[in-house]
Order: sequence, then C-alpha cells, then structure tokens
Amino acid sequence: MKGNVSKKKGGLSTVNISDVNGLQEALDNKMDVPPAVFGVSIDLTNSNPETAVTYTDDAVGMTAGSADWYTKPIFKKIKPCLFKDGAVVGYLNPDNFAQFEDGSPADITSGDAGDVMIEIPKTGYKISKVDNTLTVQITDAANKDGFSYMAHTRENEGNRDKLYIGAFLGSVAGDKLRSLSGKTPTNYETIGSFRTKAQANGQGYDQFAFYPMTLLQCLYLIKYKNLNSQAALGMGYVNSDDYMPKDTGATLDKGMDFGSSDAYTQMKFLGIEDFWGNLYQWIDGLVSSGDGNALVATTGFNDTGAGYTDKGFVSSGDGGYMKIPQGTNDLGFMW
Repeated sequence: MKGNVSKKKGGLSTVNISDVNGLQEALDNKMDVPPAVFGVSIDLTNSNPETAVTYTDDAVGMTAGSADWYTKPIFKKIKPCLFKDGAVVGYLNPDNFAQFEDGSPADITSGDAGDVMIEIPKTGYKISKVDNTLTVQITDAANKDGFSYMAHTRENEGNRDKLYIGAFLGSVAGDKLRSLSGKTPTNYETIGSFRTKAQANGQGYDQFAFYPMTLLQCLYLIKYKNLNSQAALGMGYVNSDDYMPKDTGATLDKGMDFGSSDAYTQMKFLGIEDFWGNLYQWIDGLVSSGDGNALVATTGFNDTGAGYTDKGFVSSGDGGYMKIPQGTNDLGFMW
C-alpha cells in the first residue's frame, strides 16, 4: 500500500428531501398514530452475543430477524428507490430491485434513470450506558427528548425528513460515484477522491458518513437482537483468498435482508447490499485528532477534521476486537 491510497469502497449518501410521499405515511399522519420506541438492553458482562441482548419498549414480543419488522413503524417506511437530481424518481419492488412497485422494469444499470438508493425516514436514536448495561433505542417521534437525529442532519439537527443511502457499493462513472447494479465497485482510491466524486452528483450528495452508519447499526441491533451480525444475518463476502471485489446486484431478488453462512456470498441489510463484506469502506464525518479525540461533522467533510466538533477522548483499547463501546449518542459504538 502506497501513500494514503487504500483498497476502499466508496458509498453514496444524501439527505435531500424527496417530494414523493407514500400513501401509508399520509394515512398514519391522519390517524395520529402515537410514536413508537423500539429498544434493546445489552448486558456487557454476558459473552453470549444472542442472550446478552433483551428486547425493551415496543420491541417486547417481537421475533428477532422476523419479516414482521417490516410492518412496524420506521421499518415499514424503509424503501428502495431510484433517485436522481436530489429527488425520488420512483419506488422499487423490495423483492426485485429491477422493477418498480407496479412490476414495470426499472433501469438500475445505465445510470440514466438515477441511482439505486434506500430511503430511511427521519429516525431518532438513543445510546446510553450505565455500569455494564448498554441501552439502544430508536423512535419515529420527530423530536423526542434524549434522542439524537444526527443521521438526518446537515446544518441543524434533524433538519432533513429523509435519508438516502446507496443500495450498492459505489462505482465511478466519469467523475461521479454512482450506486448502480451490475458494476464492479471502484476501490484503491483515497477518501478525498471518493468524497469529491460523490459530491459531483449535486447538492446534498456525499460519501457514507459516521452518523448515518450509527443509525444503521442501531437498526440492525433492534431488528436482529444479536451482537454477532454474521451469525444472525449472514457472513457476507469475506473470503480472504480472493481479493477481487464482486460486482453489484447479486442480491437484487433477495428481498430487503439476505445472508448465508457461505463466506463467498454477498449479504444485504435493509436493502443495502454488502453492508459488510466485499470491500472495506471509507466513513466520512469522523476524524481522530492528534491527541486521540473524536472530531465529528454532518457537513463540510474534509480529511483533517477542520471545522469539526470535538467530542472528547476515545480510547483505542489494547488492540484486537472492540469490547466496550463508548455508548453515547455522540460517539455511538466506537471503542
């Protein structure tokens, strides 16, 4: 490895607001459905990744990994879509991304019709730690005390109604980072290079960032109630004998979540293919200062952390796998 060029994938993300509103969302608003709170309590002294996690709040009685989660608040509004110029072109069939919801074909390969993105509604998360108990909660309440809305933030916290995450690993076409099916993911580029190519798509587009990632980690914990994601959902493509990335689109017709115990098979979470596996990924909006502090941002991303907010010291531990997370809204699951 030379200089600061690494075998990293780029991920496309935007928090622009879509003008397209679902019928169910309108009905929910009209019926004044009370906000939901789903949670898990994690016993940090329990080394069993499954039994260490207990459902709390509105998650009590739910089955981990069940398709029933997609009938519940927040999850039922997570949708695949074609997204172009900062707006939704149309929503895709969650069971086959190559189609629109009505079954008509969708152009998810050429790039002319837009990028394949996953729409995530405004969601607050709360991460707290008391002694040896870590509590993780999510809510669809618009402004609930104690919850963070940083994943849906640009200049002011929670000032975006929707978050869009690329459904596929980024591939560069021309000077732009795209989320398209049937492409070989671009790697061996710097974080700055990927950032520039993501932003070349227009205002509001960026590389995958720290707070959206933290929200997705919370969503995983709520849905699967297991600290071992590869056991609960799937290994992902993690075969160390083959260093060539697999092309995007292998999970098109695998639903919103898919995994296998086979280390050669790509996985999918909330419609996001290769959420782990295939390639490492740069994460923007988080920089470690020279004295070990975490510097974070939701806009104005750069390599040095200039203009970022200092959230204090983060221990790097003693090497190896992480053990005890920071467990705060600001620092999430950092060690």
